Amino acid sequence: MAEKNGLEGRVAFVTGAGSGMGRETALALGRAGCVVAVTDLNGDNANKVAREIGNSARGYALDVTDARAVDDAVATAERDLGPIDCLATFAGIYQVKKAEDITDADWARMFAVQMNGTFHACRAALRGMVKRKAGAIVTTSSIHALRGQADAAHYAAAKGAILSFTKSIAREKATLGIRANSIGPGPIDTPMWRDGLSGAKLEEAKSGRSKIIPMGRLGEAHEIAPMVVFLLSPAASYITGQCIVLDGGELMSA
Repeated sequence: MAEKNGLEGRVAFVTGAGSGMGRETALALGRAGCVVAVTDLNGDNANKVAREIGNSARGYALDVTDARAVDDAVATAERDLGPIDCLATFAGIYQVKKAEDITDADWARMFAVQMNGTFHACRAALRGMVKRKAGAIVTTSSIHALRGQADAAHYAAAKGAILSFTKSIAREKATLGIRANSIGPGPIDTPMWRDGLSGAKLEEAKSGRSKIIPMGRLGEAHEIAPMVVFLLSPAASYITGQCIVLDGGELMSA
């Protein structure tokens, strides 16, 4: 049964929706009554999530670093499903490296996926939103955008750029009825966070990380999705240009 919140029948486009927070958000949007365009670099995963959603959802393979591919995906989704009302961007990568060891290629790749990917998706979706004078966008920043991050300066910098870009969209498009917000997750137990760890090594990593989180544990992807759905919904009609932190209190104690 759809969770009534004013999103029934709206079309949502979600990047990085094949796993983790993107997957949980796509599923939650489907439960809210949205018709969802599920996109991911892994097309098989995107199609699997779309099948889980049902409700006319479609899966699309998408490399967000490719501007033309993003433009084409948005055009295809709008042809298949209808005008895009909601955009949520989750496609991302992470890398642990000391600042002095980050190569030009590392830096370029991080910004290509994180910042450029977000830009490509927002730009493509905004074209239609501006014409219709309506729309809602949620991008994925990070607590690291707000406090910095040792051993991942390029990741923190890219997430900071996403936040600044999102606030700029919010300021620029507010009078057109278009809202843009970011979420700032802390450590969330997703495949990207696990980075191949399993068994005792995974439990050790989770235990060590949890010690600096006031709530004493990592977040779960399903705990992020409801905030994204809320921010995309009419219930958040007076909220724009914000970064909502979901981190178990970690930033508070940093």
